Amino acid sequence: MNGGPRRTVGVSPGQLERELAYYQRECNDLGARLLRLQEEQSQAFREARRSRTLAKLIREAHRLADTVIGPEDLGDQILEIVVDNAMCDRAALLVEETPGSRTFRVTHAIGLREKAAAPITLPSVPDFFFTTAQSRIEPPAYELTGILQLPYVLWAYDRTTGQALMIGNRSEANVSRAFESGDQELIEGGLSVYIDVLARKQAEQELRRAMHAAEQADEAKAAFLATLSHELRTPLNAIIGLADILSARRPSGLTVERSVAYATEIGGSGRHLLRLINDILDYSGIARGHLAIQPEWIRLEHAVAAAVRAAHGMAAERGVALSMSPIDPAFGLLVDGVRFRQILDNLIGNAIKFTPQGGRVVVDVEIGTDRSIQLLVTDTGIGMRSEEIAIAMEPFRQLDNALTRKTAGTGLGLPITKGLVEAHGGSLVITSEPGGGTTVRVMFPAALGSPGRAAPPKPADPAG
Repeated sequence: MNGGPRRTVGVSPGQLERELAYYQRECNDLGARLLRLQEEQSQAFREARRSRTLAKLIREAHRLADTVIGPEDLGDQILEIVVDNAMCDRAALLVEETPGSRTFRVTHAIGLREKAAAPITLPSVPDFFFTTAQSRIEPPAYELTGILQLPYVLWAYDRTTGQALMIGNRSEANVSRAFESGDQELIEGGLSVYIDVLARKQAEQELRRAMHAAEQADEAKAAFLATLSHELRTPLNAIIGLADILSARRPSGLTVERSVAYATEIGGSGRHLLRLINDILDYSGIARGHLAIQPEWIRLEHAVAAAVRAAHGMAAERGVALSMSPIDPAFGLLVDGVRFRQILDNLIGNAIKFTPQGGRVVVDVEIGTDRSIQLLVTDTGIGMRSEEIAIAMEPFRQLDNALTRKTAGTGLGLPITKGLVEAHGGSLVITSEPGGGTTVRVMFPAALGSPGRAAPPKPADPAG
């Protein structure tokens, strides 16, 4: 065979184009699949990071719940965990000032130079919200991004408690990427952890307060029982001892004058014992809200003057000048006459008791243009500090000073007086300073006063 030249099979341009297009499609498909794999990997990384953050939040929440940290410091601890694990630039906790007001106050923040002092009002309050580079900056995005002063924020709000948590980033990248709907579990989980631990811390704080109040109540009860036993024994011992002397058959050693003195002492001790028991019953009724008030029209000037006259003996015995300012004789007051006299007796007696020899006590009544009535008892006594005023208003508590140690009492005078005033719809205020005397101001509502009326209206004359 003769070898001739070999013939080359030609390829048409159309076939080359088709093959090139095929390989381009394959290349594009491989690139798209690679991008999908990268996105899936990134998404898996983000989900893993969210899960790690939530898991650490829950672990740290158990740790924080078992520490002695107070509820006011809890927010900073929670935000530190969120910032460290969510890889965000800033974070803040907010609380709605009143339910449904849409006005929030920043309680804790990390990354802000200064915490927002002014309340922030939102046009609407979403339960969940986030911004990305494609988000339109309009309400509520405008207000929310302004809180953290960052363009990318993630927000969660709990309507039941009014608490809100938000985090923010300065930029979007592969790691610090745009927020997305999948972050709802992260932000709401972090907020739920904070709310749960906060509720526990607040309950612990309330429990501690209740325990402290209970301990104080027990101490007050013990002090009251000790005081009461002493106050009851003193008149009872006098009554029993003097009664034994009077009942003994020793006519030669017991004169008529001495018998009268002993009987008088027994009567005084009995009346003192009755006052102690009445004070206890009155306070018990006030504390249970069972105090009965029977209003009647009384002449204010006569009622005050009678109480002042009755206290002149005690004031003279202690060397205290007692007086009253002029009162409109026509002014009437609609109160329980017996309870009003009890208010006056307690206030005047207390003022004399706390005023040393040579001092003075003045009883005054101020009637406003609206017919409101203010009863003032002012003394030049030893005065009280603010904390001593609080003690004096507590039941069974007495101030420890030389004047109170000379006088018997259960420490119920002022609490009873306050309860009687409030039962009439009034209020009682004490102003005092050490060495500057004390003023007790009792304010009755205008509806209880009437100029020119000190008795019920008389029935019409049938013959008229």
